[in-house]
Amino acid sequence: MANKAKNVWVVKFGGSLLSDQGARRSFLKDAARIAKKEPLVLVHGGGPEINAALDKMGIVSRWVQGRRVTDDAAMAVVEGVLSGQVNKNLVGELQALGADAVGLSGRDGGLLRAKPVPDLGRVGEPSKADPKLVLTLLAGGFLPVLSSVAAGGDFGALNVNADEAAAALAVALQARRLIYLTDVPGVLGADKKTIPVIRASDIKKWIDGKIITGGMIPKVLSCRNALRKGVKEINIIDGRAGLAKMSGTRLLP
Repeated sequence: MANKAKNVWVVKFGGSLLSDQGARRSFLKDAARIAKKEPLVLVHGGGPEINAALDKMGIVSRWVQGRRVTDDAAMAVVEGVLSGQVNKNLVGELQALGADAVGLSGRDGGLLRAKPVPDLGRVGEPSKADPKLVLTLLAGGFLPVLSSVAAGGDFGALNVNADEAAAALAVALQARRLIYLTDVPGVLGADKKTIPVIRASDIKKWIDGKIITGGMIPKVLSCRNALRKGVKEINIIDGRAGLAKMSGTRLLP
């Protein structure tokens, strides 16, 4: 199992890429192929699907600083969509492509624990990741597919950000590579061109200089934290181009 951990890839996939059928198919084909050569773990969210399900149930979403306030009723829908609908559809598609995919949530096998975020209901931030179950599956040749639902202190479900879930798991695995698939061509500079390489030590300078802005700030700060805790390399890439091309930004320690 130790050898598996040294080379593992953790890939986060979600958002609009889930509903873009061309991008989704391309990514899953690449993932199924790579998983035959490298130990690979997929972590996914499912924001658009959650929005649609909550709307159908007549549950109105309220947002605070980019996070969905999630009461018990909403959490039941969130978990059903993420760990049920989205997860099992991805697993089925990967199996059809020849991958031995296994669907999991962060609540399975103590994979992901989280602490509640005050005033947001059943929303959490990852506090501990235990990779034992993932390592067991990787050693058996399986492709784990993990939904971003974690266990809280009461072992009930907490909704966690998929980027943060992927980073926590990558740190626990001491992953060789953590990859975020996005719908933009990497981290963009002031000239709107992709920055090819960013060192962790330079991230503060890039943010202070307003070169990295908006929603990319929390993503790169999460990356810096993961690099400082042992992840070897992080890639923020354009998921619309598939996983094979790896076109985007490399973040290094």
